[in-house]
Amino acid sequence: MEKVAKRYTPKGDPKSPVVQNFHSFRQALNVASGDQRLLLFVSAPEGNQEEIQKTLSSVMGDRKIVGRFHADFIGKKGDENWQEAVSGVRSTANSAIFVIQSGTFGQKGTVLKQLSVDADAEEIKAALLSANESFAKKEKRKVYSTHVADGRRKQIYFEGGVEYGEDRDGDGKIDHRGGGRRPGGPGGR
Repeated sequence: MEKVAKRYTPKGDPKSPVVQNFHSFRQALNVASGDQRLLLFVSAPEGNQEEIQKTLSSVMGDRKIVGRFHADFIGKKGDENWQEAVSGVRSTANSAIFVIQSGTFGQKGTVLKQLSVDADAEEIKAALLSANESFAKKEKRKVYSTHVADGRRKQIYFEGGVEYGEDRDGDGKIDHRGGGRRPGGPGGR
């Protein structure tokens, strides 16, 4: 495997990764809940986001941080009402960096830390590590089957941006009929 891997040299600096940015704040909150990670959310005008992304790139590439958080930036359609889903915002300032803990089903969240968009990399890193330490002590690991069953019982459903189902007949539209099962196959009789 090492021989094959050597043929494909990595591009870019692994210590300065591309900072993720979800399709919507709702999706970011939902995925953070499912992955049981904290969400780093940046609410700043698009003109200021490039500089913040550079700062966050060095933070998110740190070995104590990488893989432990999700990140998202405001600016997509539907993000303008993000504060309705979150409690604990100290002010209605248009520009801030928030460390958010998602609710059990990713529908709501709570701000654990709020920083200025001018915060330096070390300040952001310290806030993330501090918030994650207390989060890890309180958060219980989810058992997927129990979590899904509880969500169904409570009628909680996340409507994503992509329609569920398959285009089985190739007409360009999702077929909403149930999948047929073959006898003797998975789930068959």
